[in-house]
Amino acid sequence: MYKFKSEVNKIDDVYRIKIDVPFAVKFVCLYLFKFNDQYILIDAGLNMGNWSKLLFSALNDLNITIGDIDYCFITHIHMDHIGLVKTLKRKNPNLKIVMNDITHKVLRWETNDSTMEEVKAEAKKVANLMIKYGISEEKGKRVVQFFTFWPKLLRYQKPDVIVRDNDRFLDDLEIIWTPGHSFGHTCIFNAKKKYLFAGDHILSRITPHIGNFLIPNTLKEEYEKYDFDNILEHYLNSLDRIDKLNTKIIFPAHQNIIYNPHERILEIKRHHENRLSEISNLIKDKPMTPFKISQIHFGTDLDELNSFMALSEVLGHLFYLEKQGTVQKFEKSGKIYYKN
Repeated sequence: MYKFKSEVNKIDDVYRIKIDVPFAVKFVCLYLFKFNDQYILIDAGLNMGNWSKLLFSALNDLNITIGDIDYCFITHIHMDHIGLVKTLKRKNPNLKIVMNDITHKVLRWETNDSTMEEVKAEAKKVANLMIKYGISEEKGKRVVQFFTFWPKLLRYQKPDVIVRDNDRFLDDLEIIWTPGHSFGHTCIFNAKKKYLFAGDHILSRITPHIGNFLIPNTLKEEYEKYDFDNILEHYLNSLDRIDKLNTKIIFPAHQNIIYNPHERILEIKRHHENRLSEISNLIKDKPMTPFKISQIHFGTDLDELNSFMALSEVLGHLFYLEKQGTVQKFEKSGKIYYKN
């Protein structure tokens, strides 16, 4: 069993509960604060090892019980952010779970036995595309396994409150849909204090993974005007949107508190500009498959999961360049190549 450790500190009037995770990001931060006499918890953490015990112990150290918390706001569907949502609801039936409508629909789709065949079919479509992009058929099979395994670690919990982009929560908290790291990723903004609870959207030292997701056909139809390929453009646009808020402090789900939001946003944008330039230069007069580009750009010593994420990241940048007309793709011998 994983044994994690926790740490609690206070930033202004916000409690940060920091607990280890066995991933590259090292730890997850949940945030607890009072707003209009209501306790709000940002995210539900990880359902693994002694994580739940550490969370309840941290609350106890603050003389707060799970019964005192009025709302739990879920930023996105990933297992280290939504893992304990059902546990929290069971321990406090009066706790109101708040989710973006997109997050809820994807969660329901991924965790429902009746839709498992559709999930698997969508995973196979992604795998077949990845094979065209350069991976082996054997790796393609593991892509299917990857997409069908992770939902099994999630547990469905019907939200009590559904939010959508531009909604107001508890009158004064702004709901901001920020797709990129996850299709339904959502930030919550306290306009009075200029605080942004950013989930994985903006981190202090690394950039969140921007990649491809499995989306139920019903959502594709609902968001027919949304470009599901050009995810990077959605992400960059949402960075601009956050920048215009003139945020004072960003509370991210990993790494350090961000006290220079504007500068950090500019750094992230420069990072993606540099990656776009590097990828574009890499295929100048030398067509390559996206997988080959990812191997050159990120290296070949990655484990299988990170190798897939590297390919996904490269594809996000290639799709962006393709939309701009900077690069072109063509098919040869069953493989897709990009050229500049």
